[in-house]
Amino acid sequence: MAKHRANGEGMIRKRSDGRWEARYTDTRETDPKKRIKYITNKSQKVVVEKLKAALAEISGGVPLLVNNNPTVAEWLPFWLKEYKISELRDGTYESYEGHIETHLIPLIGHIRLKDLTGLHIQQMYNKLQEEKSKGGHGVGSATVTKIKNILSGALQQAVINKIIRNNPLIETKPPKVEDSDIRILTKAEQKKFISVLPFFNTGNMFAVALATGMRIGELCALEVSDINREQKYIDITKSAGRRKDKHTGEVSIKIGPPKTKHSIRKIPLLPSVEVILDRQEQLVSELKERAGENWKENTLVFPTDEGNIHDLSGLRSSMGRILNRAGLPHMTIHALRHTYATTALNAGVAAQNVARLLGHKDGSTTLRFYAHYINTEAMTQLEKLEQQNISHLGITAGELEKIVMGTAKTLEKNNLTERIDVAISKAKNFPPKKSVEMVLSVCEDILCQPIDGLSLNDKDILLGVLAQYTIMKRQYIAQEKTTKTKSIKEKER
Repeated sequence: MAKHRANGEGMIRKRSDGRWEARYTDTRETDPKKRIKYITNKSQKVVVEKLKAALAEISGGVPLLVNNNPTVAEWLPFWLKEYKISELRDGTYESYEGHIETHLIPLIGHIRLKDLTGLHIQQMYNKLQEEKSKGGHGVGSATVTKIKNILSGALQQAVINKIIRNNPLIETKPPKVEDSDIRILTKAEQKKFISVLPFFNTGNMFAVALATGMRIGELCALEVSDINREQKYIDITKSAGRRKDKHTGEVSIKIGPPKTKHSIRKIPLLPSVEVILDRQEQLVSELKERAGENWKENTLVFPTDEGNIHDLSGLRSSMGRILNRAGLPHMTIHALRHTYATTALNAGVAAQNVARLLGHKDGSTTLRFYAHYINTEAMTQLEKLEQQNISHLGITAGELEKIVMGTAKTLEKNNLTERIDVAISKAKNFPPKKSVEMVLSVCEDILCQPIDGLSLNDKDILLGVLAQYTIMKRQYIAQEKTTKTKSIKEKER
């Protein structure tokens, strides 16, 4: 016999097939025909618990989930195409697409969104890191983190769309990202590497990469108009690479914006680099003459033998041939950028300045990346780096005489402790978030100056203040996000 309850509290009965059934009215449904809901299970206890939970949601004003319940394999491509296509650059979109097709769909694609749990995702993390010989995907912790971030964005959108109640990723513990080893050329290896560059048409490009830290895509896209000989700087505003068009699927070499907004920058045009560029101008003239009718007119600083944009795969092959001829072990082209960064830091160039030269967001990013490779007895002048460039790149005195040398500016250092104390004192008169930003700004200014002259105590103070106020800044940002999310939810209700 059915167990009756008060109006709106639902009804529980045992059906003729032995299963228990609860029936209740969901007043959140706008369609009257869909307001009567049913819960069935072999266990009366389970039905009672589910009924209580459903009625609590209704009384608490929890938004009603939609009836859609796609599988992960159905939802991820849909989310990528409909919600991310206009937001992501072609390269990033291609990366997302690759991780979805290669990792996410094979491992959890068969599971429906409403059935996906934190355990499913945790098991996916383990399978991703498991060796391929044991049936896993054999990827590193950094790749797992990228995959996790993609899945998190897709599931969060499912929450916003009211397909699922909560993002199950919050129940997981992703692997800790281990710092990857950075390959850096030693001084002896640099000399070997430089010695064979004149035998290759890509030699000048790799020499400039080693002398400036520019990314290889930035060098591929560099045009003659980007070199300002009068004001002595290189204007970096674009990058080239083989990309898959996210709209058409067509793969081609494209020129577009650099990696991030911080990558748009101007870097000093040092005399040593000008000499290499002079050599490159001469080489391009020779290449044009050899190619004849096959030459494609261009304004590139580093074109191919026929005047086209270099393809990264071709440059990798060229790098391999150069390393073989120099008798050096395999390494990526990016090792040249790593070598430049550590050489600059060890030459005493302030971390914040190296960050700007590399196109990093800030000095802390640069220090975190290269901290283990910095010499504690680093020199203080940028001229030290220039001397190494001149030596390693094989530049003669005659070539240097053609270049107008610039004058170095010495940065005046003030007492660190006093500057920080004054900043903190002034900041107390401002709102919390503004005061934190003021103190961090002073710390960044200090990082822009050579820090080799600071005592160990001063360095400890600087790092301590940076850590403390960075944490405070993150807390304020998190609070703002929480407030914004609550506001959005209230508006949706």
